[in-house]
Amino acid sequence: MRWMLLTLGLLAAPALAQTPPPPAAQAQQDPLKTGVQLYALGRYEAALSLFERAAKENPGNPDALYWLARAQLKMGLLNPALENAKSLVAKNPRYIGGYMVLAEAYVALYRASEDKEKGKDYLEQALSVLRDAEKINPRYAPLFAQRGLVYALLGQMDKAEEAFKKALALEDTPEVRAALAEVYLASGRLDEALDQYARALALAPKNQDLRVRYASALLLKGRPEAAVQVLEEGHRLKPLDAEGWYTLGQAYLALGRNREAGVALENAVALAPLRFPAAYYYLGQVYLALGDAAKAKNRLTVAVRLEPRKPEYRYLLCLANERLGDKEGARYQCQEALKLKPGYKEAEEVLKRL
Repeated sequence: MRWMLLTLGLLAAPALAQTPPPPAAQAQQDPLKTGVQLYALGRYEAALSLFERAAKENPGNPDALYWLARAQLKMGLLNPALENAKSLVAKNPRYIGGYMVLAEAYVALYRASEDKEKGKDYLEQALSVLRDAEKINPRYAPLFAQRGLVYALLGQMDKAEEAFKKALALEDTPEVRAALAEVYLASGRLDEALDQYARALALAPKNQDLRVRYASALLLKGRPEAAVQVLEEGHRLKPLDAEGWYTLGQAYLALGRNREAGVALENAVALAPLRFPAAYYYLGQVYLALGDAAKAKNRLTVAVRLEPRKPEYRYLLCLANERLGDKEGARYQCQEALKLKPGYKEAEEVLKRL
């Protein structure tokens, strides 16, 4: 199972991001407030134009340049965001937000770099910026959370853990606890990761993404019953979450609850047809277990089309073809499986009996 560090929203948003949208007349007078509202709703392109207007109308307002840089990062305008963040820090050296968005810009440039080794220079620059920020406000929790993320990207998990713990000592948030859980996972400390996920979920019980990550870790631990409980509660809150259905399907499959697994996995592929190639493979398993070789073949054919170099996908499609009486199709798929995985014992056994 592949784990990726959370993309943390570690830059503190002003209180206006939580207030109701201003009346129309006020919105026309204050594009910054309206832009922050749109940003909070995920409407980054619309917010960007308002922040550009705010920065033009009031170039001395650091908040306008701060939000402009953040929106540019969201829109993938990395170099303009970097230049605006640098300008913000140069003009307002006591403004903590400038350092934070500048560090985030360097992280974004690292993520976008093709050569990750060379890209690490961006991460070192981010750390330098965060050291400067610490001189401005040594008790600013998001600073240490951002530092933890940078260290994690550098593979320095001990330092990442230390930074995240410092952030939590200053402000306990579910995002940082989840990030610390990811660090523990990357370090093979599964029990500690589970503890952090449980604490994070207690702080944010409606966060479906957090539930999926926690449930995935529970599956790694071999606790599918607990994973099912976590995800079933989540689906009452967010019934159209494809990844949630996909993970729930795996949990049901681990418990041998094949019909429920089939329903969950079909929901996942209906909501996101190309996102989870393995879902079609699991559906093949389900339908073979339920005795429906035709449905198994249908789903496994999709799995092989999406990921043709997976020998286990081809082996199951071989079995489905065999059960349908298609010896030629079965032989071909098992032969292809053996090309991909020489010595594949199960495929060899099928070929012997065909």
